[in-house]
Amino acid sequence: MAAVPNSQLADLITLTLPNLPKNEFEVEWTNQDYEACRIYQRERMVIDGGKHIERKVMLNHTGNARYRQPYDTDEPAVGDTMHTITVPWTTLGTNYSWDKHEILANKADPEGFIKLMKERRIDGMWALADLIEERFWKTPTNATDALYPYGVPYYINMLNAGATTAGFNGYTIRYQDGTTGTTCAGIDGNTEERWRNHADIYTAFNNDLLKKARKAFIYTQFKAPLIVNDPSGKHPGAKRWYCGFEEAVSLADLADKRDDRITGKELLGNIRVNDGGLVTINRLPVVPIPQLNGETYSPLYCVDFSQFIPVVLADGWMEETEAMNDRTQHTVFTVFLDGRHNNLVKSKRRAGFVLHKAIPGE
Repeated sequence: MAAVPNSQLADLITLTLPNLPKNEFEVEWTNQDYEACRIYQRERMVIDGGKHIERKVMLNHTGNARYRQPYDTDEPAVGDTMHTITVPWTTLGTNYSWDKHEILANKADPEGFIKLMKERRIDGMWALADLIEERFWKTPTNATDALYPYGVPYYINMLNAGATTAGFNGYTIRYQDGTTGTTCAGIDGNTEERWRNHADIYTAFNNDLLKKARKAFIYTQFKAPLIVNDPSGKHPGAKRWYCGFEEAVSLADLADKRDDRITGKELLGNIRVNDGGLVTINRLPVVPIPQLNGETYSPLYCVDFSQFIPVVLADGWMEETEAMNDRTQHTVFTVFLDGRHNNLVKSKRRAGFVLHKAIPGE
């Protein structure tokens, strides 16, 4: 009996993967809800190319406007008001493999072959989904790390240690190795006051927390004046709250205490609960995130995805290769899936804010 050429097996794998028919089995997923994966799937921006992700931002004006009397003289001035947001591309990937003997053993059983293909692919994709989810809620390792993406805590920073004054005072990035920095995407928030996010302290889940949340909403709503054509590009995106499970339950308990006759969709001040038990604040859903469970200082992040934008490289996101093998594993066929991406914030003051427990002074 003639051997089946490797090229035919590779073609079989490549042609089968995009058209896997229904073949049911259970998967014990790591996360209750893959929120970051959903965001990358539905709210991403696609960029054609470039060595990195870049955007211009004007943080100040030159100050040329003034009231004047007749015959007053002007002194025109031109200032360097533009700054560059620079975000590196990060690359992630996964792979799934089959041995030639596994494929041949299932060759006469189409259902077994399909199951084998699907199991290995889901195995690799599951690992990829977990990785995306994990890093979306973290900062990189340190200020020079270009391996990992800029997660939510990289852009939306808590107050400094010992600080309790609410406002646009979030500019210290706390990296995974314990170091800190103030330069975010190429701009130093320590020197540029408009490159900071709003942050505030809360002590308990009570009406004071709600008051601070409402105040943060007011402070972070910026609109262009009607006399100016807004040069910003429009990117659709919703706002959401994110926190750990304990914080989400505490917010639900607060809603309970405000009204002991809770019904689905009932408005409780600016807190309500829908039929699924998901609390909303100012009509924005509170999404519990496993990666934020037990997070130090119990942050409550509010993120605006019209300003906090996941960016992927065109023709370089979730790109699946053809099945390939080499001489060191000549009977093993592997498919690789790769993607280039990162997260871009267009305006730190509008991208969101954070409420958190007080950080002790050093």
